[in-house]
Amino acid sequence: MSELDNLELYAFSRLYDRAGDPTHPARGLKAAQEWLARQPSRLYAEVARFDLPYDVRPLANAVAHLCAPEGKPPAAAIGDGVDARGLRSLLHFDGHPAYTFAFLWGLARAAGGQDSAPPTLDLAWLESLTPTTPHAANPAKHLAQRFYARVPLLWAEEGWQTEIAHDWRLRILRYAESAAIVADFREMQHAWSMARFPNFWINALCVAKIGAVASDKEAQANALQSILQKRRFNTIHIEVPGDDPLTRAVHLLYFGEWVALYLAALNGVEPEARVPLQLLGLIGGRTS
Repeated sequence: MSELDNLELYAFSRLYDRAGDPTHPARGLKAAQEWLARQPSRLYAEVARFDLPYDVRPLANAVAHLCAPEGKPPAAAIGDGVDARGLRSLLHFDGHPAYTFAFLWGLARAAGGQDSAPPTLDLAWLESLTPTTPHAANPAKHLAQRFYARVPLLWAEEGWQTEIAHDWRLRILRYAESAAIVADFREMQHAWSMARFPNFWINALCVAKIGAVASDKEAQANALQSILQKRRFNTIHIEVPGDDPLTRAVHLLYFGEWVALYLAALNGVEPEARVPLQLLGLIGGRTS
């Protein structure tokens, strides 16, 4: 029996109860619609123009990439003349990432004159991530165990997947007090492919590839994985259900939340404590 199968580990934080709630995307979209109804009718400004909290920006950037027309730079529109302070009060790191992402998705879709509906979640897969699912059948527990006592190098395709990886990094840092690194495919090619490490790094670094690279880059990705293997770094491939990017993005956000929380349990860390942030006066103290 894995240590992570001990349900007593999860009794001290409500984040564990919240993590598997499948209603987050639908509630986030509904909250966005209600917020929009209170705003001026012209909705043309870009997400990037708003003073969004630092730790929410990866989710806003992911939405921007997903909403950008093909061949154009990401610029998800959400509002002109909008009270950004009011938006900041609704969007914060301690909201579940799937909720915040869906909220921003709803704003961006409305700005483009498009309707938005919550993604169709794979409920059986979401259930497989929860504490009652044993380690042997639980992909989130398995990945957390691989990350434990190591530094994850989160390798993601450029664009929305890299932004999701940045959200993972922040949650691993804040929930589990563990370091993590993000690198997109270009950085993996041009930088990490050249890296040689002291012998102990073989046991200290864990390379995790999030999603698949574009079809025209598969040969390069395979060559890169071969280089990593020759340098004794095995790559974990992280895949989630979904036939479209939106669904995969939301599933990845649920997955990352669970992995960070399981890492906190392994490290014996209270995921809501964040003592360094308290000392710096940055702690939010909100969970929704």
